[in-house]
Amino acid sequence: MRAGSAPGRSPGRGGRAEQVLGAALPVALGVGVFCVAFVHVHDVAAWAGQPDWAAWLIAVSVELMALASIVEIRHRRRAGAPIRWPVITLVAGVGMSGAANLTAAGPDALTGPAGGWVPTMALWPVAAFGLVAGLKATRPTWPAPAMSTTPPVGPDRPPVDRTPTDPHRTDRTDRTEETGPRCADRAEGGGETGPRPPGVPAELLAAGRAVAVDLARHGRPVTRTALARGVRQRGHRCSTDRAALLLAAVRADPPQHSVAGSPAP
Repeated sequence: MRAGSAPGRSPGRGGRAEQVLGAALPVALGVGVFCVAFVHVHDVAAWAGQPDWAAWLIAVSVELMALASIVEIRHRRRAGAPIRWPVITLVAGVGMSGAANLTAAGPDALTGPAGGWVPTMALWPVAAFGLVAGLKATRPTWPAPAMSTTPPVGPDRPPVDRTPTDPHRTDRTDRTEETGPRCADRAEGGGETGPRPPGVPAELLAAGRAVAVDLARHGRPVTRTALARGVRQRGHRCSTDRAALLLAAVRADPPQHSVAGSPAP
């Protein structure tokens, strides 16, 4: 048991050790490089005529500007923002540190006249401030996400039916179909004697046939307008489109009986 469990624990420990070393070694290396470059920048600034406290501040600004640029680049990459300005700031900081390191290298370094380093060190604090302030000024701002106006769909709230309705159906047609008790047959006879066409309720067809019997008995033509008027007088609702369907049904199967049961002329 012990012999078999030891190999199983070794990869885990080795993996954790690699993770610790992978995180610690870059930090240790960065601290060492930071210290060396920090001292070189300070020495070059002091050689260029800057006071000792100003030389230390210039060295701090160079190294911290490079670190701030790296942090800003990582932040903008995660957010999907452009990284042009942080890269420019990083190049400026690394370039200043590298130039100072090269100038301070060698046994005879920093012994002659400073030359171009005098104006460079004098202007560096202003340039560093502008570059670091640009990191904050160029950081994009994202608006707050808009709240959705769509009502949530859940077990207690069914989805809204957005199925388009038939454009040929009017409001009167829908109301006619929905008023079941009000569409009861109020005609005095005239039952349905033929097949009912689609779109015409049975009670409306019976009322239309009764109206057609009345019109025929009085010698009046059976028209769409007369049918619609007679059906509405009998308590039904009938749209113009439905009146046309009703007229076609009545003409296709003309009534054979009168309203009171007497034969039609």
